[in-house]
Amino acid sequence: MAKIAVDNVEGEVNYEETMKEFGIEKIDSYLKQMKNLDTLYRRGVVFGHRDFGSVFNAIKGKKPFAVLTGFNPSGPLHLGNLMVLQEALFFQKNGAEVFIPISNDETYVFKKAQTVDEATKNAYEHVIPTIIALGFDRKKTKIFLSTKLAKVYELAVKMSTKTTFSSVKAIFGFNNDTNPGQIFYSVMQSAHILLPQLEEYGGTRPTVVNIGIDQDPYMRLVRDIADKLGYVKPSSTYHTFMPGLQGGKMSGSKPETCIYLTDKPEVAEKKIMGAFSGGARTLEEHRKVGGNPDIDVACQYLYYMFEEDDKRIKKIFDEFRSGKMTSGEVKHYLAEKVKKFLTGHQRKRAKAKSQTEKFLIK
Repeated sequence: MAKIAVDNVEGEVNYEETMKEFGIEKIDSYLKQMKNLDTLYRRGVVFGHRDFGSVFNAIKGKKPFAVLTGFNPSGPLHLGNLMVLQEALFFQKNGAEVFIPISNDETYVFKKAQTVDEATKNAYEHVIPTIIALGFDRKKTKIFLSTKLAKVYELAVKMSTKTTFSSVKAIFGFNNDTNPGQIFYSVMQSAHILLPQLEEYGGTRPTVVNIGIDQDPYMRLVRDIADKLGYVKPSSTYHTFMPGLQGGKMSGSKPETCIYLTDKPEVAEKKIMGAFSGGARTLEEHRKVGGNPDIDVACQYLYYMFEEDDKRIKKIFDEFRSGKMTSGEVKHYLAEKVKKFLTGHQRKRAKAKSQTEKFLIK
């Protein structure tokens, strides 16, 4: 059984068991009623939800709703972060106003940066330009640094009076080694989630937060508090973790596990060619018995985001299983797609740096 915490995940996650443990529902019934689903939704990468009905009704009725997804600026973003941003873009295409908190406070209190200033610098240099370069609508996107927006602190103070330390400890599992900053950050993160419902940012409305299952404790806390302050309980969707290059979980603090969006195309290609393979030990054996695309990293990256054609991905998986397509061939195919994406993205990212202030709320 995997060990799941907000700052770390160890072991292989059994999503079915974790859904039952956390009280998360399958999202399939809603997705079947929606049109023009992005790859992540129609292939089951986004698998669960809490209270998605209110968001679904807003989309269907073309009514106001918001999506919130945040990042801690410990360094450059990677492909796992790209997946989360693509989810937010999907909701924006369906009418959502997007809020993106950059949690420089989280980066510092969880010791992922030496100072708050370092985290803030990373936000401006790496994170914000990357987000803008992906094509978010400036009129419907609000980015903010956690320590730079007084409204977040004011809301967090109000929220702190609506819970107890016993409740927070039970949700997050804090112990004697937990520093006070981490404890208060749990309330700050909850304030991020309710921020889109403040009058000056759009007022009370459905809000969806797209997260990995490790971040669910924040949803449990904020949903306990929301209606006590007169807000709508926020909804959430859950995605599976994109595998790291060597198998296991991807981590931005471990360069060998991920492709950064700032990596040079040739560096990304080298990482892909050295990634974990689900193929047989030798080419001869692979031709005879085939491989397992469900554990092959290159196959999975194509499945998650780099091969949009459903018929093509099925063919790749079938041919890999049969041994007709080799691990090297899949890796080369993926590498070309990733290099093309990075080349275009990095060109857009360079231009996006001049647009930063237009996306920030202060």
